Amino acid sequence: MCTKRISSSLLLCILLFVQLGVSFSSNLAKSVPTNSIVRSSPATPLNCSGSCVINGPACVIDSNFCYIEEQCYKANQTRLNSSLSCLQCQPKADQFNWRFNSECSAAEKCGNLIFRGKNTCSLDTIQAFYTKPTDSTFTLYNFQECSRDRSQCQEGFFVSLEERKTYACCPGYFCPEGQICMIPCRQGGYCPTELSATNGTCRTPVNCPENLPKQYGAFGCGGSSFEGFCPNGTYCPTPENSIKCKNGTEFCPTGVAKPLSCPTGFVCLQGRARRQRIITIVLIVVILIIIGLAICAKVFEWMSFTKRWFGEHTLVDPPGVSNYFRKATQPNDRPQKYIELHIHLDKARLRNVTRFDPERNEGFTGRIAAGKLTALMGGSGCGKSSLLETIHGRRQLRPDGSITFAHHQPLSNILTDYIGYVPQADIMHNDLTVFETVYYSARARRLNESKKTLINDVCFVLDRLGLGRMHNNFTRTLSGGQRKRVNVAIEVVACPKVLLLDEPTSGLDTVSCDDLFDLLQLIKFSAAGPVTIITVIHQPSHELFEKIDEIFFLTPLCCLAYQGPRPHAKTFLKRKIFSDPESIPPARHNDCDTCFIMLTNATDHVDNHQIDDEITTQILTTYTWQQRAWYPFYYVLRRSIRQIYLRGIVAEAAYMFAYFLLGTCVGFLFENKFQATCDMSKLTTIYFLITLSFGILTCISSQRLFGVEIIDQTYERESRNYYHPFQYWLAKSLVDIFRMIVYPLLFLCMLYIEIVPRGSFSFYLRVMIFCSFVCTGIGQLVSVVFNRTEYAYLAGTIIALLSCLLSGFSPTKEELKQGGFIVVLSFSRHVQSLLFRHESKLYVEDLESKNHIWGTSVEGINKMFDFNNNENPNFWLIFIGILLRIITFVFLYGKSEYRSKARFYVTNLLPNMKSLFTGESCRKSLSKQQTGSPYSQSMKTQLGSSF
Repeated sequence: MCTKRISSSLLLCILLFVQLGVSFSSNLAKSVPTNSIVRSSPATPLNCSGSCVINGPACVIDSNFCYIEEQCYKANQTRLNSSLSCLQCQPKADQFNWRFNSECSAAEKCGNLIFRGKNTCSLDTIQAFYTKPTDSTFTLYNFQECSRDRSQCQEGFFVSLEERKTYACCPGYFCPEGQICMIPCRQGGYCPTELSATNGTCRTPVNCPENLPKQYGAFGCGGSSFEGFCPNGTYCPTPENSIKCKNGTEFCPTGVAKPLSCPTGFVCLQGRARRQRIITIVLIVVILIIIGLAICAKVFEWMSFTKRWFGEHTLVDPPGVSNYFRKATQPNDRPQKYIELHIHLDKARLRNVTRFDPERNEGFTGRIAAGKLTALMGGSGCGKSSLLETIHGRRQLRPDGSITFAHHQPLSNILTDYIGYVPQADIMHNDLTVFETVYYSARARRLNESKKTLINDVCFVLDRLGLGRMHNNFTRTLSGGQRKRVNVAIEVVACPKVLLLDEPTSGLDTVSCDDLFDLLQLIKFSAAGPVTIITVIHQPSHELFEKIDEIFFLTPLCCLAYQGPRPHAKTFLKRKIFSDPESIPPARHNDCDTCFIMLTNATDHVDNHQIDDEITTQILTTYTWQQRAWYPFYYVLRRSIRQIYLRGIVAEAAYMFAYFLLGTCVGFLFENKFQATCDMSKLTTIYFLITLSFGILTCISSQRLFGVEIIDQTYERESRNYYHPFQYWLAKSLVDIFRMIVYPLLFLCMLYIEIVPRGSFSFYLRVMIFCSFVCTGIGQLVSVVFNRTEYAYLAGTIIALLSCLLSGFSPTKEELKQGGFIVVLSFSRHVQSLLFRHESKLYVEDLESKNHIWGTSVEGINKMFDFNNNENPNFWLIFIGILLRIITFVFLYGKSEYRSKARFYVTNLLPNMKSLFTGESCRKSLSKQQTGSPYSQSMKTQLGSSF
């Protein structure tokens, strides 16, 4: 059932993000204009006509002429027949395209620092065009020098103040429209001069979609009119020089002043990272590893359980079974100093039992002796299981009453090693075999026993319960009766000195019941000493009833009608319940049925049967703190590894593939955008989508660590006697480290290849591991808080989504005002901040932002998203992850049944607070006052009938 829910949620998550990706990419395609490739030398035209044409069909032109724009021009003739035109016919260079007129160039003057200094714009103008070039073209238009005639201040040209002559913009500078001065290009930029003229437009090698080719001006084509990025595939050591990258070793994305090393695994051709080979290799390797792991695990399971190539567990003698399962045939067989735990009840008044009237019932007083099989019997709802749970310590008594084991309280931690409790529900791990389920119970509790003895005891108990041939059967395949016997074996094999069984015969056939009681008869006084056995049982057969030593009979109103030896019960109940001998019901064949029929006649309150008892003392010993600290932790760790990475390998492989597929889909949306982009805002878009997709999937997948065992209650059962909640939490957390590393690795391996960022793969992996650390904390917390899988999945998804939406980007931290503090707890914010800070340093090549062409974009994004704050993302990610785990442990501690008073109060803290705020206890008290007890209600009925 749990696997189906996981698979459906996983499929829904993947479909959601694929749909999101399709819609996002379609919108992106609509918003970004197509960036066509500029060709500086188009094909030779056909069918030329004009005075300079020698052969029209072949378009052969006179060598002293140019054929441009379907017209003939003489050599050195300019486009407008003006000395100011920079478009000149140069037939020796190109007969079909305009060439740059050398008279328009400042030439050697551009190398003069004084000349450049005089014709450079002011710092304010420079800064304005760096930050907002489009707005500055209008706001800083020089009307005084340019008038309203655009030809006076054409883009790509400047006016020498000394000569009052117009020149093409110098190399390394750009000259925007409306200015007569030049603006220096920053590092990482490329500002060439002598732009090529093609098809009526001035073409530049700077290839950015936001800087489209412009039509000829009055002067034709001069120098750069905008600050361009160094083209992809080249690097620009200075803004006027562009050098092609070397094949094989150099990687040159847009806007770099020096080549970068080719990313590991990529093939770099013409400065671009080619990915076809590495994509194929990664795809094949990942799929083979995932499938291979699943196949190997299943083959190992088949070899172990079906073929039994690694042997099978059998009882070996010697050493044989432990003394706990050896019958004490003679007094000498008993140990000289054995532990004998009698249970003493003194005015024990039950709590939260509907039929127990605390005003009239003064509580149970008596003794449950060691070495006896004691049964708690009575009708349904009379409080048998509640009394058993109170003896175990799961419930609390009302004030002024007590239950003690010798002189030890039920919640005394030293009793952990001495009590076994078999619940009504057959709670066990469904992904373990019968033998493993019972063996791990013994291994985690009998810390001094050898492995051989434990295996022998497990085999012995399973054989006595009729499960000898089912060692390798998974518990999920067992029938109800078989699960019940495994449920009993889990506790019996732990060799407790007090064994509590809640309806152990329900669902068992006659033979199985006989086997169970024969086993209980064996261990109640074995060679290891007496065992206190208490069982809740409904209507046993005559044969089983004869095997019971002592009985506690409870009336329908939860009064103790009898306690003591079984043979005396029927006679005692006749005298206690029936004042008229003729009203006694006829005896049945089974004395148990006779006693039950007599109990049904006790419709009113009866006095509790009390037995005088002296409280005994018993010195108990326990394991050393080193044993108690290490062994349970170690066995939980081993069992969890087996469950998750061996038995659950198919689900694990499905999640591995899901992370790989999700990373591939997200990377596909931004495929190759980082190499040739001139728009840095795409970084924040992909970082947001990375944290959103990875965060939601991780918050769902991580719920399996604790959620499965919380829902099926195996954690609750094992925490009673197996381990401390901290040992369980620590062992599980260590097992989960593998996932926290492998899942980000699978998510990134294709994503990184597709987007080709400038940061190293190791850095991205480290950041995503931090993100996984936080998101797994979220998933683990909600899985512990909620008792239903669907609620936990929904809560984890909502928290991950809110963390991304309230990350301080939109709305920003300033827009949230007083609620801005909440963005500090957003894992998405800190992950995006880490990635952008690192990536932006590589974009500006470790220079100050103002000196690099990418600096304007970096500063703008930092200001918009508040990336350059004083927050330490590494610290906050670690802090949030640790905080989530602390809260998870608190809830685990509260949901456990670890034997401790502090734990008991923590467990009942939330229900008590709920009762306090809802006024439930007050309403119950008021209702009780109005309706009265069952006894007062019967009196009212009698009084009413008398009138």
